[in-house]
Amino acid sequence: MHPMRWASLPLCLAAAGLLASCRRAPDPAPNLLLLTIDTLRADRTSAYGYGRPTTPELEGLARSSALFERAYSQAPFTAPSHASLFTGLVSQSHGLLHWSSQLDRQAITFAEHFAGQGYRTGAFYNHASLPVTGLLRGFEHESKLAFDTYERTLEALWAWTDADRKGLPGEQPFAVWLHFWDVHRPYGFRDWKPFEAHTARRGSDLQLSFAERGFGPEHDARVGRLEEHYNVNAARRERPLPLTGEGARVFGPADWRAISDRYDNGVRYADQGLGALLRGLEQRGLLERTVLCVTSDHGETLTERPGCWFTHDPYLYEETLRVPLLFRFPKKRFAGVRSRVLARGIDVLPTLVDAAGVEALEVQGRSLLAVLEGSDASEVPLFAQTQTRAAKESDLRLPKDQQGRWLEHRQAIFDGRFKLIRQLEPERIELYDLERDPGELRDLSADPAGAAELERLLGRLLDLERSLPSRGSGRRQQSAEELQVLFALGYISEEELAQQLEALRQAPDPGAGEVPR
Repeated sequence: MHPMRWASLPLCLAAAGLLASCRRAPDPAPNLLLLTIDTLRADRTSAYGYGRPTTPELEGLARSSALFERAYSQAPFTAPSHASLFTGLVSQSHGLLHWSSQLDRQAITFAEHFAGQGYRTGAFYNHASLPVTGLLRGFEHESKLAFDTYERTLEALWAWTDADRKGLPGEQPFAVWLHFWDVHRPYGFRDWKPFEAHTARRGSDLQLSFAERGFGPEHDARVGRLEEHYNVNAARRERPLPLTGEGARVFGPADWRAISDRYDNGVRYADQGLGALLRGLEQRGLLERTVLCVTSDHGETLTERPGCWFTHDPYLYEETLRVPLLFRFPKKRFAGVRSRVLARGIDVLPTLVDAAGVEALEVQGRSLLAVLEGSDASEVPLFAQTQTRAAKESDLRLPKDQQGRWLEHRQAIFDGRFKLIRQLEPERIELYDLERDPGELRDLSADPAGAAELERLLGRLLDLERSLPSRGSGRRQQSAEELQVLFALGYISEEELAQQLEALRQAPDPGAGEVPR
């Protein structure tokens, strides 16, 4: 086991239920499989009550699993949210705040911890920008199939497990992270010519038009196919948008609805991948020997917010933070249980540690096994945040003399009923009563009726921010290739791309060193 390299976290966090304690499970040690389905929001899955049958496989899995009805990510985009899943720490404590930062060297990861406990570790993922973040520390095997479909990802997983009977009786157990990217924009397609340099596929092999045969009426097949159709703020929605082939036009309500339908089709397609995973585990005799966790790194804003459609990075509302979370345990333990207790991304690692019965590590989450067993009924708060720089989805722009500062920096605290969202630079507060206003449409921050809750939650948020350790090594200079991929994915704007490429050209040693933030 890797020795704990951090000083003890503040005692006030223990009182808030943020420190985990783990118990030993009976031998033999189970396999562990963490599946993250990128960009999957809970309320667009039929397993969580959506009207369309988008997730029949997830519904079936729920019958043999424990499902958390109120599960939340710690951040609304891939890098920091996965870092919280892998370390049990919130963003400011693991240090991976944005694509230009890295996981703190002292944070112990999912793979590092379980490798130190005798597990074989493997990562099978589809996001091209993850390796440089430090998230892959500790994995003995990596399979990156950038922008590809679940089929090839599962092929890589089975090739690894089958090679020496990993996870079977008499063999070492495995701890695997599996990542599906099939829901991520552009919804319903992998026809991404700009990414040919990053994947083994070429030309027509990249095309995947399953979105034409699923939910929603037939529509112009070109709509929703280009990155320009995503991250669309109010001004861009009034202008003509380009279409594949030739031409451009202003999109109308039917076009925007068609893009939202494509999202549902992507969810259905990823759900097929979950079914293929379950069948593959069962065929190999691994399903009943494996603790399976299914969740997502974040959700997606579709057309709920007037500021921007089809995005996730800048928002801390329900559609970007609320995600599915299911645990399937061997011997049908907790099968069919649906819990209303607030669950968070930082609770996933301590739950897996607890289920495996291995040595505990110091985290800011708690084991959800204690919740399922009924020995811990406390309600603990969600502390989430996001930080973006000149993202495409933002209407904001920084003056040239302020480049390098955060463009958008938001924090949220949610106690199970009230959610407070704090925007920094400039300061702004929003307050919502999710019990009465689940869509977060009525901001109570200026309402006298919400004054007491605002003061209470803001004080709690500031206390947490001050007491949580703050880690990080500053802003990392990204390579030209990384910047081009992030631009194509919509994570940075054209201005940010140009500024960073110019900084690379002027740097004495491009790609090396760190830029203080």
